[in-house]
Amino acid sequence: MPVAVSVTEGPIDTIGLLSELSKDGVGAIASFIGIVRPVNESEKVLSLEFETWDEKLPQVLTDIGNEALNQYNLHSISITHRKGTVLPGEIIVCIHATSAHRAEAFAGCSWTIDELKRQAPIWKKEKTQSGSYWIEGLG
Repeated sequence: MPVAVSVTEGPIDTIGLLSELSKDGVGAIASFIGIVRPVNESEKVLSLEFETWDEKLPQVLTDIGNEALNQYNLHSISITHRKGTVLPGEIIVCIHATSAHRAEAFAGCSWTIDELKRQAPIWKKEKTQSGSYWIEGLG
């Protein structure tokens, strides 16, 4: 499958997702793995809480993936995002992009995370020692 998307409340298996991608004709795989920072603006982060529009999110991620395939000549792309509570050091998002050459894989992967943050109906609340705060904007 050229575009694979998933949203999960559990841990993300980055290696498992990588192994599911077709490697036929592929010379490069670029990955982006986003994790929860333990400190934000000098304050200890206890967790991030992600709320998603469950009915819409998979289609938005699929559309982003298909656009990345076409725009960057990718062979395949995998996009996985957590929802619910994610602790410091845990993975929030994992993107793997495959292509014949590294430049396309890197560019497609970079564009995909930027578009995910711009378009995906995902909202996050940061919980710190001094309280909880919704982070403005999507993703």
